[in-house]
Amino acid sequence: MSALPIRAADQIVVGLGFILLIVIGLLCARRSQTDEGYFLAGRSMPGWVVGFSMMATIVSSMTFLALPAFAFGESNWRNCLAHFTYIPAIAIAIFLFIPFYRRSRVSSAYEYLERRFGLWARLYAAASFVLFQFFRAGIVLYAVSLAVQSMLQLEADSLPWIICIAGAIVSIYTIVGGLQAVIWTDVLQGIALIVGGFICLPIIVMQLPGGFGQLLQVAAQDDKFNLGSTELTLSGKTVWAYLLAEFVLFMQLLGTDQTNVQRYAAAKSDKAATQAAAFGCLLAVPTWLYFLFLGTCLYVFVKVVPETGLEGLSADQVFPRFILTQVPAGLAGFMLTGLFASAMSTLDSSINAVAATVTIDFYKRLWGRQRDTRHYALVGKMISLLFSIAMISTACAIYYTRSSETLDDLQRTLLSIFSGGLLGLFLLGFLTLRVDGRAALVATIVTAFSVGGWLWVDSALADRFFPSWKVQMPDKLWVGTLANTLLFSVAYGVSWIVVNRHDRPLNGLTIWTTTKQHTATGE
Repeated sequence: MSALPIRAADQIVVGLGFILLIVIGLLCARRSQTDEGYFLAGRSMPGWVVGFSMMATIVSSMTFLALPAFAFGESNWRNCLAHFTYIPAIAIAIFLFIPFYRRSRVSSAYEYLERRFGLWARLYAAASFVLFQFFRAGIVLYAVSLAVQSMLQLEADSLPWIICIAGAIVSIYTIVGGLQAVIWTDVLQGIALIVGGFICLPIIVMQLPGGFGQLLQVAAQDDKFNLGSTELTLSGKTVWAYLLAEFVLFMQLLGTDQTNVQRYAAAKSDKAATQAAAFGCLLAVPTWLYFLFLGTCLYVFVKVVPETGLEGLSADQVFPRFILTQVPAGLAGFMLTGLFASAMSTLDSSINAVAATVTIDFYKRLWGRQRDTRHYALVGKMISLLFSIAMISTACAIYYTRSSETLDDLQRTLLSIFSGGLLGLFLLGFLTLRVDGRAALVATIVTAFSVGGWLWVDSALADRFFPSWKVQMPDKLWVGTLANTLLFSVAYGVSWIVVNRHDRPLNGLTIWTTTKQHTATGE
């Protein structure tokens, strides 16, 4: 297959975008010489900037690529309503999570768990986060590199080189500039993502004989706006399964994920942190819905307009190829920058958040106490470098060992394995008084074994020997919902059986013991 080169104007735009990202990293380097500067941007960022960064990180390349592909290839919008659950999740974050993290001035989300349940909880949660990000970053880097390789029609063996180049670019500005560079580059990346998406719709509508009306008519005739099954069942991907799965996922990201907790802490004031969360929500939800609609538009475009060059392509190839062949030169380069940016905003956040977690929750907590702030910043940069190498290696490993499982399914499976019940553990700490560290530990072990057993029953090996078991199991979309419910319920039940033994004060650690005078350290 012959290569489809990027036009000169597009090359210039993409090249300038990459140069700008690296320049931002270098400009932020001077302010990233201490641990607070490197991991928390000096706790000085404006709310709107942090909000843009939160949007860019949670939207990610999976939105830029996966949502249009989903709407193009699927028969309905069954995951549409689920995106609206981000609104109540943000509301809970504003009234529950952000005040706790801001009041305690933590550098890591998992410091809270040690204060509430003990060191085991902190190390378990931190390790789960690091392991998940290790694989997720590799998946995201592989996905965007695969899109680039596909749209340029390059040979398959060129993919490792694309992975290495893209991984190196995002690693340079992240390692050098720290969280401040991550946040400011996320602002540019978020703008490129949104504006790039808006470029496509008028291009499609202008080529349809009946314009926008025909677009809606054809999509409605083919039932593309159907919201999916509302059957009350645990089997199948129903509307209810998507609603609860996405709500739990958003709650987990906003309440337990280090990438967001860092941003809460990076805001210059409590008001700025609240504004950041609200602003990020106002940007993210319409962006998700627009890219879902854009996939439907592409479906109508390919069906109605002859000889687009997009016929016969797989769903995940249509949008990238549309950018190169239908969008004018220069504008296509801007959209390609948005494609790369959507991945980079996820990857740079993962790199810095993992560096913060390993440095603060493992190195500083267990081995390197009483060192100066510059020492911890240097350790963070070294860990960022090592994680970047691991990220690139993981993406290359996926290329050489890729199974038939979709990338989205693989990501959800990994999230179930490494984060099953983590939201429930945090909610136990925030919402209950009687649950102590022992009850929480028992529930965590039970949940981990239950999730492992569920995933084993769903495997090909179990299906060979016990085929009836898999049929009776709920759809894997329910893993996060049921795992967190199980952990919370078991811990609360155990707390009524065993004698409570709170060996640490609860002042400032729960919603029932928080006053303006309390802090999370009990002072």
